[in-house]
Amino acid sequence: MLTFRDIKVEDKTLFDRYKAETDASEGSFATLYIWDDYHRAKVADDGEFFYYQFNVKNRIPSYYFPLGHSDINIALDRLKEYCHENGHIMAFRLVNEAQLAQLRAYKGAELLVNEERDCEDYVYTSEQLISLAGKKLHAKRNHINYFVENYNYTYEDVSPETAVNECAPLMYELVSEKNHNQNPFELSAMKRYFDNYSALGERGAVIRVDGKIVAMSFGEELNKNTALIQLEQARDEYRGAYQMINRLFCENAWSEYKYINREEDMGIDGLRQAKESYQPAYLVKKYTVIEA
Repeated sequence: MLTFRDIKVEDKTLFDRYKAETDASEGSFATLYIWDDYHRAKVADDGEFFYYQFNVKNRIPSYYFPLGHSDINIALDRLKEYCHENGHIMAFRLVNEAQLAQLRAYKGAELLVNEERDCEDYVYTSEQLISLAGKKLHAKRNHINYFVENYNYTYEDVSPETAVNECAPLMYELVSEKNHNQNPFELSAMKRYFDNYSALGERGAVIRVDGKIVAMSFGEELNKNTALIQLEQARDEYRGAYQMINRLFCENAWSEYKYINREEDMGIDGLRQAKESYQPAYLVKKYTVIEA
């Protein structure tokens, strides 16, 4: 019988031990951990697999695909038994296409499958985000040219001290100003991120203008070919700041990776337009899967 408990930052060690290589943002422990005010997650570890349970308000419990390196059918058997003993069906969220194939092969399971478009990750080539070549990205280059010509700027990697003492307060300020109730959990996610910055093993960079931080970006390695950008913010009054931090962070921190995953748009129209405007190489498809 599985025993679930509240998630804690120390679970990153277990998560990283069990996880399989993936290009989905959920391959990062931080991606799942920082949104816990929304997910209300609980986790279990049976010595072979790591289980992650979503307890989103007003929904039945659901699960991320079990992580482990043994026969996945063993994990699914254990999870199915747990679900049925606790009076609910087995349901999964944020299932990528490789995981969906494994679920479909599980004992001839009958499944209800729905695409989660708002949760699908935008993946770009690093070369494209650095060069911004082509007619479709001409406006991005114009914003960068303006920034270079009009601001006395510097780019720097972020130390843990800078992240906590300078970036965190600015992030909270900008998120509070710009959110407009589009995502009520965003501020708490940012606080969870910076409160655990060193433990999560993140990497960041900032742009300063006359010594003041005007843009910042944070991420980590997702797999040997893909970097993941998790957070990015800039002061709107500095034209080109977003485009500049995007380009410089990719160029200085992630150029050796073929792909850059910039996460999902959460169904927010403006964010979707911004992500689509960078011409993604592909989207990481994700699905809700429910036992029929």
